[in-house]
Amino acid sequence: MPLKRKMDKKVNTESGLLKSIVLSGLFLILTVVGMSLWTLREDWLATVHQTQETAMNLAVSQSRQAEDTFLQAELSLRQIQRDLQLQLATGIQGADLSHTMRELQHRLPQLHGLFYYDADGTWIATSADRVPSNINNADREYFTYQRSNRRNNLHIGPVIRSRSTGDLVIPVSLRVSDASGGFKGVLLATIKVDYFRRFYSYYELGKRDVLVLMLSDSTVLYARPMPDSYIGKDLSSSPLFQHMLAKMDRGSGQWKAALDGQARIFGFARSDRYPIIVAAGYNADDLFSIWINGRGQDIILSLILLLTILLLGTFQLRHARRVLRYQQELTSLRDELHKANLSLDKLAHIDGLTGLANRREFDRFLREALGNAAASGKPLSLIMIDIDFFKHYNDTYGHIAGDEGLKVIGELLASLSVRRSDMAARYGGEEFALILPDTAFDEGIALANRAVEAVRMMKLPHASSPLGHVTLSAGCATTSTPATVSAVKLLEHADHALYRAKRGGRNRAQGIDVPALPEQRRE
Repeated sequence: MPLKRKMDKKVNTESGLLKSIVLSGLFLILTVVGMSLWTLREDWLATVHQTQETAMNLAVSQSRQAEDTFLQAELSLRQIQRDLQLQLATGIQGADLSHTMRELQHRLPQLHGLFYYDADGTWIATSADRVPSNINNADREYFTYQRSNRRNNLHIGPVIRSRSTGDLVIPVSLRVSDASGGFKGVLLATIKVDYFRRFYSYYELGKRDVLVLMLSDSTVLYARPMPDSYIGKDLSSSPLFQHMLAKMDRGSGQWKAALDGQARIFGFARSDRYPIIVAAGYNADDLFSIWINGRGQDIILSLILLLTILLLGTFQLRHARRVLRYQQELTSLRDELHKANLSLDKLAHIDGLTGLANRREFDRFLREALGNAAASGKPLSLIMIDIDFFKHYNDTYGHIAGDEGLKVIGELLASLSVRRSDMAARYGGEEFALILPDTAFDEGIALANRAVEAVRMMKLPHASSPLGHVTLSAGCATTSTPATVSAVKLLEHADHALYRAKRGGRNRAQGIDVPALPEQRRE
């Protein structure tokens, strides 16, 4: 024994040396990994922040460009509006008005056309070569808006298709009123969607990056690089309109675009003068791919450093292990045998999930308990327990949640069987069992009812159960003459009682006081 203690002390000392080498190596590895990850994280956050700034700056610049575009259209409309106000009293000169419109259109390349419609929606003047006949625009959204709105404010409407040329245009309108404020028609300037398409194409963006011009009501006026089918799409479900614009007129953030569902880093800006919003978005996955490719050298250097540490640590460990080889082999063999015995013993007797006795231990203990009860003449009770609708529980909450539920039930049953002579076991699946030596029928059925009531009081949610929470069904079988009843028969009686409890509506306990078998009774 002194030799063994001396040998163990030496092995423990030398094992401490190995642990010190390993811990030092792990510390170095974790330090390098932690610093590398921290550096990469900070660099990625800086890249995201820079991208947000870039996106916001792009959105702000495009918002100002759109403002200038609509401002030029408004100034043209205001000039024509002043001329019209003078002509309302003397009579409108359609030809002169059309000539003025053509001159203004030639100065502004973004304009598709200028128009004046009277109070009935009839074309009176246009910058086009001729005034179309038999066309009325009283049904247009902008016309309805100006007719019902007495204020002299500019209105930018959703994109429409021109009835004269078929082009997609953005309508910009003003109300024409007489001296008393009466409605005298609508002045309209149409801006080509192709103007924004061509202007936005000058910017270098990725294939999945977007640049979107919208109205304040979330209607898309133009979105690059989306097809024209995206024009007019409602983006009110976007976080931009749900949260961001409620807090600020310009800013940045990350969210999934309501436009196509892709995650992007956005910058946005609301116009101070007009009800328009511009958003620029960079695809998050593409940005990450570009970023990770640019950090390839840093990652390789970090991996080389880690590999060097691993090689040096391995060399030191091998050197130390040459000295400790024989002692470690003996100690390791002893420890492995001990662990193997513990594992085998645990596997043989304990359920790995609940920590209760397993089926093998249940069968052994039941036979032993019946033998002891037969020798002593004392009663023996067996309670079989089943979780109600457990398959539905797994289907609803998943098997991980189901395993957690089994653990909770197992702990509860273990707490109910407080005597050393009792055993709580997991019989299989969602079934449990309690073996209660020296327990009469009244005590056994009372304990079964306690188990049912304890689980009922826990009120564990179970949406797929008619009762709304987890419940148990229990069957108790008691033999007062253990010598006349086999383990199989006692188990059958407990199962029968459990079946009666389930057939009776579940969430309850039923019991059977097992009679002695006549043919086996002793005189």
